[in-house]
Amino acid sequence: MKIADKFAVKNKTDDDAMVPLINVVFLMLVFFMVAGQIRKADPIPVIPPSSINDHKAATDPNVLIVVGGNKQIYLNDKLATLETIKPALESQFKGVEDKEKFWVQIKADGLVPVETLRPIFNEIRASGLTKVSLATQLQRGSK
Repeated sequence: MKIADKFAVKNKTDDDAMVPLINVVFLMLVFFMVAGQIRKADPIPVIPPSSINDHKAATDPNVLIVVGGNKQIYLNDKLATLETIKPALESQFKGVEDKEKFWVQIKADGLVPVETLRPIFNEIRASGLTKVSLATQLQRGSK
């Protein structure tokens, strides 16, 4: 009878030793959920060109234009053509209260030639917008 009592006590303390471990794992899970940054994914995979300039945008753009390596154009996550850029920008610009803070960001794949981006910039300029930025990534080993 004494042997059974020893095993019963031992099994009970084994379960109690797991509680602090479960608490630590739960706290780590909550920490990483809160501390992690969740970003909206691009509609197509894009690797922006490298830059030696480490400038980060202060705010999110009002309009995001994504240009993929296959020259597909996405305007705010919707597939667009070159002809639809100007009307879409004009309609969005009309609905904004603070017109001075309205800006467009172009996120193009690094392999897309400038000749492909030039008509997009022309459409943005034709819509009357002047605040445009081109998304780049910091070149590794530059500092």
